[in-house]
Amino acid sequence: MSKASEAPWWALRYEAMAGLDPVFAGAVDSAAEAQVDFVERMLALGEGDRVVDIGCGGGRHAILLQERGFDVTGVDLSPQILRLARQNWEDRNPARRGPTWMPGDMRWLPAGGPYDAAILLDHTLGLFDDDGDHLRTLLAVSEHLRPDGRVIAELLNPYYWAHRNVTRHHPPGALAEEMDVVRTYRFDALRGRVEDRVTVIGAAGRSELPVQSLRCWTPVELVSLFKSAGFTKVRVYGSDGWDVPEEAMPVHPEESVFLWVVANL
Repeated sequence: MSKASEAPWWALRYEAMAGLDPVFAGAVDSAAEAQVDFVERMLALGEGDRVVDIGCGGGRHAILLQERGFDVTGVDLSPQILRLARQNWEDRNPARRGPTWMPGDMRWLPAGGPYDAAILLDHTLGLFDDDGDHLRTLLAVSEHLRPDGRVIAELLNPYYWAHRNVTRHHPPGALAEEMDVVRTYRFDALRGRVEDRVTVIGAAGRSELPVQSLRCWTPVELVSLFKSAGFTKVRVYGSDGWDVPEEAMPVHPEESVFLWVVANL
């Protein structure tokens, strides 16, 4: 896909979800707080560090990091979603300077930096059909970091998903006001991907959103991928079931729903 091609499925998906309820573009909630707590610890962020949030969506992580005193840039492909991120900041902090919001494709990051750290959360790494695009993304990240820069990424654990088909029902108020949300996850073993189908049922009826297909890698594959992009020290950690761990914990094949990769140049 070239930079000039039409919007990819993930941009269409998240714009459609935000149109139903802005919370779908990324709510600043307790889950985001837990993610940012973990990011801050694992990256050993210092006051004023420059952080780029790649695939920032509605700004749920960029906003929290900026509020904690870091100098944050949020990058997202969708100008519509970035407008929502900017509004989310202004609603919370009307008198404070907010993050810098920049439209751009993660494979060809817009000019900026150098950054002390980069974050790719909520499965941002894994969207592309071609693995070359994932490597290109990490190369772009490494090019925009300082020589001692570091990156953290949150991904799906293929060991967990390989033998599970999961359907989760979120009643009104759990994810979106006045809407039932049903998410169905299926693992495609031949492609190494998890398919996530979302059905929303509300006063306007039933809506089926574009299917999300996310690439999964084993820990050893992730180490190889990040090292191919120039990162030297690469560590892979697990999650505490569906929850963000409070501290670094080993990968549990059957219990860690997510993987966390922390890498240094």
